[in-house]
Amino acid sequence: MSRKLKSLARAKHWIELFRVAKKGENKIDYSACLSYQLQAALGLSDEAKIKACCIKIKKIGNIDQSIKTATILLKYERPLEAAGIIAGLPRDQRTGQAANLAKRIEKTTKDRTTRRKVRNLLYRKVPSRETLSKTIKHRFPRDSDEFSVPASRIEVIRIAGVEPEIEEHAKLLFSRFEAALKKENFPVVTEYQDVFVNDRGMIWSADGSVYQSLMGVVPAVTDPTSVPNFDEAFGCTGQQKGYFEWIVRRLSALAWRLDPTTPDCPILLRQQHLNLAKDALCALGVHEDKLIAIEGPVFCRRLYVGDATISMLPRTSVFQPTYGGLIAAAERRNNSESPRRFYISRRDSTRRSMTNEADFERALSERGITPIVLSELGLLEKINLFRNAELVIGAHGAGLSHLIFAKPGMRVIEIMPTSLAKSVMLGVQTCFTRLSAVYGHHHTFVLQPMDPATSEWSPNIADIDRVLAAG
Repeated sequence: MSRKLKSLARAKHWIELFRVAKKGENKIDYSACLSYQLQAALGLSDEAKIKACCIKIKKIGNIDQSIKTATILLKYERPLEAAGIIAGLPRDQRTGQAANLAKRIEKTTKDRTTRRKVRNLLYRKVPSRETLSKTIKHRFPRDSDEFSVPASRIEVIRIAGVEPEIEEHAKLLFSRFEAALKKENFPVVTEYQDVFVNDRGMIWSADGSVYQSLMGVVPAVTDPTSVPNFDEAFGCTGQQKGYFEWIVRRLSALAWRLDPTTPDCPILLRQQHLNLAKDALCALGVHEDKLIAIEGPVFCRRLYVGDATISMLPRTSVFQPTYGGLIAAAERRNNSESPRRFYISRRDSTRRSMTNEADFERALSERGITPIVLSELGLLEKINLFRNAELVIGAHGAGLSHLIFAKPGMRVIEIMPTSLAKSVMLGVQTCFTRLSAVYGHHHTFVLQPMDPATSEWSPNIADIDRVLAAG
């Protein structure tokens, strides 16, 4: 495939190149196929295709691919699109190579109006040294350099119909995470002074200096009197709004705010997380008045923003105020027995459609595995359910976020519907195996064939029987 694409590109057979690269998009080398599609679209001067390719490449968020794409765009005298790609890189990925390319884009842009737009994209005003000196990093009060990771077992099972390269890709991702766990990274909270923050997690100051932004967007609001003001606040906003984002990333960062030695300030949230926050934080003793949903910019004299990734979660003493506190609250209210072997039903979901769920649930019930719809339970009930479980089976989905509350050694069978077209998302979709690696679970990642056109899939109970029998 790669050799054919190179040959077509050299011959400038743009229509055929685009067709072959589009067909090859269903391969693991997704980003390379996108590059060839972009070259073909540029050769054809097809504006719609150029725009679509740039959007897809931005979503990948890979620095090497972004630099390669921007270079191609610059070669075709498309400086605005090239600047947009570089501007879309997170600030911590602005390598020397990216910086040099940014200078080259600006230097080679001859039109004055276009050059001004390029500069606006590339060089959003960054905080001055004096302003940055007011930014303080706080370690979590309970943090200790002594921590351990429980022994876990992560396995990949490939069901017939799934391409071998998908299995290889998944195993590579797991090995990379194991390496990340060995690094001694610790979570921090950053204290900003006199800044704006919005529901998407953008942070900037009144002079237009940008601390944190999205895809090169330059904030428009710079007047503190035009928006709500807070003397102190903990920022719990961000671009992502899903359940996993809340349970794993936001709650972990909130451990700093929940410690009695830190400021008892309001907690700023996305509107989509407000009810989730009430369920969790009110159980931990936070008054509902402290939870503020924002839908636009606010101004804070002091803003605290936490940063905690999955690889930092082994520092269990750090996160005791949230996860430990919630487990204790759930145990106090636990007045009924829950099944120790259960299946997370997706009857309440329209995503990743399973065509034979009723039959699959019936077969699991016959094996002593109880189907449960998690959306029918409150948070503390879900915690007790996972806390007491010895076996959990479920398709990839947000319900597996509760692995964070389970005891070490639990057996997890996660069914991952996938195809070559969808496997580009495995870097995100292996998030629950990473939780199991942190908390010491025995996690089997079952790669299940999926119709790439309809996203429909049908698990076979015989495949699950084999996984269960393997132990």
